[in-house]
Amino acid sequence: MAGRTSTSFGMGVAVTLLSLATLGFFVSFAVFFGKYSDATTKLQKANADNVEIIKGDERNRDDIRNLVADAKKNGQSLVGYFLSMQESSMQLASGSKRETAVTLAAKMKGKNIEEGNLIAAIDARNTQIENFKNQVAQAEDARNKAMADLQAEVDRVAGLDASHQKTVEALTSQVKTLKDEVESYRTGTDTYKKQIDAQRERMLTEAAEKLKNTQDALAKAQEDKLILEGQLASLRRRNQGDIYKGDDEAALVDGTVIGASPGQAFISIGNKQRVILGMTFAVYSDKAQIRPDASGNYPRGKATLEVVNVGDSSSTCRILSEVKGNPVVKGDVVANPIYDPNKSYKFVVFGNFDTNRDGTSTALERQDVVAMIESWGGKTADDLTGDVDFLVLGERPVMPPRPSADAPLEVVQEFIRRQREVERYDQLNARATSTSIPILTENRLYTLIGKTTSRIGQ
Repeated sequence: MAGRTSTSFGMGVAVTLLSLATLGFFVSFAVFFGKYSDATTKLQKANADNVEIIKGDERNRDDIRNLVADAKKNGQSLVGYFLSMQESSMQLASGSKRETAVTLAAKMKGKNIEEGNLIAAIDARNTQIENFKNQVAQAEDARNKAMADLQAEVDRVAGLDASHQKTVEALTSQVKTLKDEVESYRTGTDTYKKQIDAQRERMLTEAAEKLKNTQDALAKAQEDKLILEGQLASLRRRNQGDIYKGDDEAALVDGTVIGASPGQAFISIGNKQRVILGMTFAVYSDKAQIRPDASGNYPRGKATLEVVNVGDSSSTCRILSEVKGNPVVKGDVVANPIYDPNKSYKFVVFGNFDTNRDGTSTALERQDVVAMIESWGGKTADDLTGDVDFLVLGERPVMPPRPSADAPLEVVQEFIRRQREVERYDQLNARATSTSIPILTENRLYTLIGKTTSRIGQ
């Protein structure tokens, strides 16, 4: 009984101990599990927080490991090391540790720094500043040089002013001397002017008396001129039988055609009648055809002859022109008013002529007409006298515009010369008309001598 009791007690103690041990183990397990769960939770939270700071794949990067090593050397965490580096960078870049990369980038854009390249921007600004410094130095050099030039110019102007002042003083002295001389001259001039005025009055009085005497003499001369012109007209009318009659066509006949062949004609005058080679004649059927019209124009002959061979009493001529259907025949008469077998006609030639037929009449070509007349036995004169037979008038000279008061002397003299030529042309025309002297124009003269419109010398 005792044995069962001891065994039972022991078993009970063992069971109890075992129960206590089990209970303790359970309690310990419960406590340990609770701590494990808490540690696991904290580990998970720590891993989650660690991922926000650095990811697992980033830990294996060389630059991250280098940064971690640098942080350990400084006794800092990686984040602390980053923060201290950021503060140092911001302090260096902007002067404030509290600056951030975002705010710094915004400020850099506001400063026109492209792409946030601060170092490049600083280098560019430094280069620009250096250029500005060089420009300022150059400008300063230029300013100094300009100031030196300005000072030199000021000194030169001062020298000129001093020289000008001396010149002005010298001129002032000369002006004063001249003024005194002018005053002296003025006094003398006033006296001389009074003398000249008195002399001018005497001369005007004398000139007025001379003008009156001249006008009286001119009036008397005009009266005498009218008397002489009347006497000359009377004499010319009485002597019409001895000079050319404008209406006597027979006086213009110089010879007759004594024979004709194609291209040639033979006339009844030769050396004895003073015919020369080259002389031309107009051919008419009879002398009655050589009659001027109401305007004084003579008809053109039916043919024109030119002397090519001269005999004693006859000449051979070639026919220069001939009217178709009216050939040169025996018995026709020939005429040339410059030539006359019994006398030498006298001509006055004046005006502008176009002997070379270039369309321009000039006074110089008058000599060609004079030379032709004289070479054919005629005579020329400069003025109308009682023995003049013909007046040959070219075109009337053209008057130039009247020169102004300040025109050169040569222009005034040329105007006066041309004016005198026009006046003489009109006077010759009027005198020939009043004294019944025949007037031949250039074309009338060529018609009467049978001359073509080619040059006279031809």
